[in-house]
Amino acid sequence: MQYRRLGRTNLTISTIGYGGLPLFFEPPDKAIQAIHTALNEGINYYDLDEAGNQFSPEKVYRDGGEKIGAVLKERRDDCYLGVKSMRQTYEELKEDVDLALERIVKGTKREVIDIFQLAFLDTPQKMEIVLSHNGGLRALEEAREEGKINHILGAAHNPRTMIQIITSGKFDIVEFPFNIIENEYTRKVIPLAKQHDIGTVVMKPLGGGQLASVADYSLRWILGHEITCVIPGMRSEEEVRENAALGTTLTPLDTKEYEELEKVGEQIGKEYCHRCGYCLPCTQGIFILGVMDFLKSPLLSREKKRMAYKDIVARKMTSPASSCIECGECVARCPFDLPIPQLMTQAAAMLEKE
Repeated sequence: MQYRRLGRTNLTISTIGYGGLPLFFEPPDKAIQAIHTALNEGINYYDLDEAGNQFSPEKVYRDGGEKIGAVLKERRDDCYLGVKSMRQTYEELKEDVDLALERIVKGTKREVIDIFQLAFLDTPQKMEIVLSHNGGLRALEEAREEGKINHILGAAHNPRTMIQIITSGKFDIVEFPFNIIENEYTRKVIPLAKQHDIGTVVMKPLGGGQLASVADYSLRWILGHEITCVIPGMRSEEEVRENAALGTTLTPLDTKEYEELEKVGEQIGKEYCHRCGYCLPCTQGIFILGVMDFLKSPLLSREKKRMAYKDIVARKMTSPASSCIECGECVARCPFDLPIPQLMTQAAAMLEKE
């Protein structure tokens, strides 16, 4: 396995990290074995994601504690752990840090969160909240001073706010989506992070699974750029070994391979949501980005998608996709000219009709 310096943290992490979201949907025994296999292959960064549980203090980090937490009790020195919060205020982040410590790393050799993430900083409004006196960043800075966490990461799906995260001087690491479709990060974000000596973690390297047919090419293409680590989601030991091999050889794409990757990217890109947030707010309260994830991601079965979708609608985190009145405001704002009303109709048919 090849390793790179994670910016000014001076941590040395594997070029292939572990995107933990798929393991949320796997039984503990299978998840634990996959994590052990990853550590055996030299993957030393684990990026925790608990899907909708991230928004619920009653549930958050319990699944992680049962899986990655169990592994850390045996192998704490083999792994750097990244834990995220989707919440934004000072009190919320204080609570989430303590919950993560209690539910994941308590009883391990190092009772500290290596990297704590402020996630989904996708709009200037969210950035304003987290950077304010009553915002979550202050809670993380205090937690770092108290020895509860070591480093702070800012994650976003929007190049605009990613630049704000970097230039704020408050974050040690950044995490953003990057692949052959979402390649706008090569223009400003990646060079700016290097200039500020900030570590870079790449999420959604397979476009939420939509680039799975060219996964090998996608990961190799990404690793050819000046990023620190890429975190593909992995369900099984087989997937772990396949991805770990790519981080060992770091073989560049040849011309034919790149052309194939580009071709697939162009086909998918016609209806690919970059999660930039320009389409928001929706006049009917639809969280378009989240609905698009359910519609396009191949990672979950339709049944599981429906269950998760109904849950977020019940929590009033989004209006139903069927609420779309085709006003066209989102289409006018989308820089990628996506046919959003038609896509909302497709989503309603998939997720709301039995």
